[in-house]
Amino acid sequence: GHLKTDFRLAKNYFIGETGPQINALLAATAWNMKKMMELLKQKIIFLFCKIQIMLFSNPVFKNKLNSGFC
Repeated sequence: GHLKTDFRLAKNYFIGETGPQINALLAATAWNMKKMMELLKQKIIFLFCKIQIMLFSNPVFKNKLNSGFC
C-alpha cells in the first residue's frame, strides 16, 4: 500500500540478484530514520518549551520586561 509509494518500493532501481534486497534494506532504513527524526523533533520542541517557561517565569526577566529594558 502506502509503504511502497512512500519509500519507493514500487520500482526497483538496483540491478542484479541483490537489487531487491538492497532496495528493501534502504526502505527500512528510511522508515527508521523518519521515526527517529519525529522523536528528535518532539524532544526539541519539549526542550524549547521548557526553556521558555524557565525564562518567562524568572522574576528578574519579568522586571526587565515591565521596565522596557531601559
